[in-house]
Amino acid sequence: MQQELSAEKIVRNAGALKGNRSNFDTYYQTLHDYFYVEAPDSNKEYYQGTELDYLYLLDATSLDLPDILASGIANYLTPSNSRWMALEHPDRSLRDNKDVKRWMQDVADEVNYTLNRSNFYNQIPIFYKSSGVYGTSVLMIEDDPNDIVRFYSMPLKYVHITEDYREKPMEYYMTFEYTAEQAYSKFGDMVDEKVKETLAKGRNPDKKFEYIYYIGPRVIRELNKEDKMNMPIRGVWIEKKSQKEMKEDGYLSMPCVAHRFYKRPKIAYGFSPAMKALPWVRMLNTMADTILRASMKRTDPPLALPDSGFLAPLNFNPRAQNFYKRGRLDPKQDIVPIGNYGDINIGREELEYYANQAGKMMFKHAFLSFQDVTKQMTVPEVMQRTNEAMTMLGPAVGRFMSDVLQPLIERTIGILYKNGRLPQIPPAMEINPEYDVKFIGRLAQAQKQSELNNVTNAMTIAGQIAQFKPEALDKINADATIDELWGITNAPADMIYDQTEVAEIRMARAKQMAIMEQVQMAQGVAQAGKDATQADKNIAEATA
Repeated sequence: MQQELSAEKIVRNAGALKGNRSNFDTYYQTLHDYFYVEAPDSNKEYYQGTELDYLYLLDATSLDLPDILASGIANYLTPSNSRWMALEHPDRSLRDNKDVKRWMQDVADEVNYTLNRSNFYNQIPIFYKSSGVYGTSVLMIEDDPNDIVRFYSMPLKYVHITEDYREKPMEYYMTFEYTAEQAYSKFGDMVDEKVKETLAKGRNPDKKFEYIYYIGPRVIRELNKEDKMNMPIRGVWIEKKSQKEMKEDGYLSMPCVAHRFYKRPKIAYGFSPAMKALPWVRMLNTMADTILRASMKRTDPPLALPDSGFLAPLNFNPRAQNFYKRGRLDPKQDIVPIGNYGDINIGREELEYYANQAGKMMFKHAFLSFQDVTKQMTVPEVMQRTNEAMTMLGPAVGRFMSDVLQPLIERTIGILYKNGRLPQIPPAMEINPEYDVKFIGRLAQAQKQSELNNVTNAMTIAGQIAQFKPEALDKINADATIDELWGITNAPADMIYDQTEVAEIRMARAKQMAIMEQVQMAQGVAQAGKDATQADKNIAEATA
């Protein structure tokens, strides 16, 4: 019979997962040193204030690229200054219902308002950057008494995950470090005796105690109960050293989301653009060192000094001294510059080439696609260039939307519902109170551009055929075409009428046309009668 994981089992699992990821952590440390120096180290420990280490860097390109990637994804996928998500009902018959559309719009507005007042737009760029550098990032979504919901982008060093049979993240093992005072403020009297002792003596106020927070599916629960001990997701706080359970939480939905930029089967952790760019970045820094040394030798060259002869080995470093036998060189130049300085311009071309290749691996050209453009471009050319660049991010964007943003929005809506901040569900939705999340940011739209192009091309060709065969337009369902275009472009739903309103408008138009036809017919009859009377009069006058 299945049982819930005990505190001891959770601690052992966390240790095993950490050991199994040791090779990844070594790789993460290399990526950290080149791309993300401000993040926590993966397998090194530093005193506070000494974390930043630029030992490997002679060129800042690799520090700039992850920021461009993270900012680009944030601005194109989840921009803070415009709407990037909407809701619609999965039942197509209810999508045109005014009350349903209004409810979906109101809920989406409430979600946008909540995200804007929370720390979401502070944390999400960090989340994107972690995914771009390490290939894996984890975001916590928690209730907050002040802001309704709070977000935390967890450093990958402190998170270990497992997958289910569908290769979806299933369990999260998170490590937190608290001082004695922090631990007591969080757990109260449940803290370990050593924590209480540290507080009582007042010594080592900076001493940290490790805690593991486990989040995973609850195995045993009573479905007819809604307390935290019977919710589908289980959260457990454990003091690592004593293996003592501090606190247990319950969630209706998973409070964590994880993104893997590139995914390989059977591996819980992702792979990143930075991993692909790493060889280029290493070459870039090596070349920067070579150019720096060449520039220094040209600026302050090594010198040859007279002596009985050259003393090997020769030193070609800046301001180096080499001795030679007098008379071997020009006697009028006792001390002369010496050395082969090479061509610095070739080195600079190589430097630019390596930087450009690293930028391609990190999608720099997707977000700065106009940086090197020198000619004027039309609006369609600009849109086409942008959309082509955005499609390069297709797989990663798909996972951002399905694995991160959709569950994030669903959990946010759940928290808003629990806090009574959602409007009343309309009667039409009471039987089927469901919704689908749609993403309408520029990055999501770029992925749909091919659909729009297909519709546009089809309509263009149909128009060309109709020029010599007008009846071809009878094949086109105008209402369905408009609905499809609005669905692809996500233009505001209020701009078009629903089918009921369209039917009323058309019925009113048909009635108006019928009235006009009757009036015209009556006018025609009256005119005919008038003409007949005039004809009879004319005949009578002619025969008189």
